[in-house]
Amino acid sequence: ARAGIPIVRRELTHRSGTGEQVVGLALGILLDELHPTGGLDPSRLPNDGAAGVMAQMAQRFGVYDGLVVTAELDPTVQPFLYDHQIDGTPVLPGVMGVEAFAEVAKLGFPDLQVVAVEAVEFLAPFKFYRNEPRTVQVAATFAVDGNDIVAHCRLIGERMLANQEEPQVTNHFTGRVRLGAKASRPGKTAVEGPPKRAATSGEVYDVYFHGPAYRVLDKAWGTADAAAGLMAADLPANHVPETDSTVTWPRLAELAFQASGVWEIATTGVMALPMHIDTVSFTGDPAKASGDIVAMVTPADGGFDIRVADQKGATYVVMEGYRTVPMPAGLPEEQVLPFRRAVDGDG
Repeated sequence: ARAGIPIVRRELTHRSGTGEQVVGLALGILLDELHPTGGLDPSRLPNDGAAGVMAQMAQRFGVYDGLVVTAELDPTVQPFLYDHQIDGTPVLPGVMGVEAFAEVAKLGFPDLQVVAVEAVEFLAPFKFYRNEPRTVQVAATFAVDGNDIVAHCRLIGERMLANQEEPQVTNHFTGRVRLGAKASRPGKTAVEGPPKRAATSGEVYDVYFHGPAYRVLDKAWGTADAAAGLMAADLPANHVPETDSTVTWPRLAELAFQASGVWEIATTGVMALPMHIDTVSFTGDPAKASGDIVAMVTPADGGFDIRVADQKGATYVVMEGYRTVPMPAGLPEEQVLPFRRAVDGDG
């Protein structure tokens, strides 16, 4: 640390006009370069070291693993866990992993905006075995890219396995968060309303495993390009306490995932899980949306590009290069048929 931090500071100041300012924010929370926690003083961070539901406590700022932040999550308490179970085991939604990266990046540089979350890899599901609480850890190292700060993030889990002396450490998700002076401002998105024949929420969640808080699709249907999904209204809380705000719009990103999934099921007969996102950006305020919110899905290069917008075209999520991995078993034809009819427009 004594050798590394001054070198980083000189590099950032040289490469970027904003470098000295943003590095000053990071160095301002360091009290002693040789301190066991990297000299991190959580009281100098926003909210005494807490940024949100996925970034509850800053632990250290190390030379090699950067800013390390943890969250204690209980699947019997958090709706995004107990309403997101696969085969009876709560699993951290990929969209909440993206949210964790954004929260931690903002914790280090609160004056900057999240421009995009990039190169997201969903490497291994983060499961809550036996419905017990677990600690989620996010480590973020920061670098400069032009006028932006880029946080390279890992979402990490540790488990003690039987007959093992050391915990098993797994990198579950990776990605990077691009921070800048201004958030991205996408253009308007043309959205469609549902036709007479659309897959209903009941048909969708006869297949999908989601509980009430993550039943984000009210209807889904085919379009000239691929598919679309209408956002459900009056959803239960995503997390508790509800007063904790989020940096991203997790359930709008989930809408993008699930609307894409309808098209995949209709065309392949197989459900798939998130694997990768090239880039996703979040803008505006969905609470001020005009009318319904719709995800418009377009296949692209073996994956999907999705835009989530309201009836006036105000765009809240732009997701590019979303790719999935199919689950091993196909679905029964009677479950696939409503999806196929909706996408084909076959009444």
